Amino acid sequence: MKIFKKSIVIITVTSILTLLFIVIIRIEYLNEKRRDKALKYYNEISVTVILADTLGMDLECSDNKGNTWVMNGNNTSLLDIVTQDIADYISGKKKSLHSYKIIENENMQKYIDNFNDNMKHIRISGENGAGIPIPPNTIAEGEGMEEFKDISNLEGLLTYMHKITKNGEYYLYALSVVGLDGSGHNGKITYVSDNGEEKILRDSGRLSLFDLFENWE
Repeated sequence: MKIFKKSIVIITVTSILTLLFIVIIRIEYLNEKRRDKALKYYNEISVTVILADTLGMDLECSDNKGNTWVMNGNNTSLLDIVTQDIADYISGKKKSLHSYKIIENENMQKYIDNFNDNMKHIRISGENGAGIPIPPNTIAEGEGMEEFKDISNLEGLLTYMHKITKNGEYYLYALSVVGLDGSGHNGKITYVSDNGEEKILRDSGRLSLFDLFENWE
């Protein structure tokens, strides 16, 4: 009888330990899934957020309960706020990921028109590290992107920035620093008009993402 009771106790303790082990593994699995989901989402949404930061646009935010609010992009880093939101989701402080959408203002179409113009007319040339001349290339050619076609609206701009280069990075990241032949090195930057007239923008330099939305004509 004592042996039977002892066996019951052992079985019970073993069952509890097994259950605890399963629960721990399950929690770790869920936490890992939660982290992977958050990091994947961050990788995708960061393109939108960085673009809003660059252009000084506001973001409309919403949660899974239908609440909506606006994050002002003029005096703060939107990317820092979104990064913290996602970190809070990973840690469990927040139960859901938020959605983010750029709020267009009166400058958006001007920025898009400037971007179209610069992608078609800016050329970068120079010499590589071995002293070999690199002929003038468009930004798309230098960065390993597809041939550029005009963008008409914000949706088209976001779609373009989410495309992937030959090197496997989002277009937006490739355009964050535009240098010689797809590198961060300085090059001669010119603006070539439709009539062939050439204007030197920088004898030796690089372009930032915001530079691509400026009017260089």
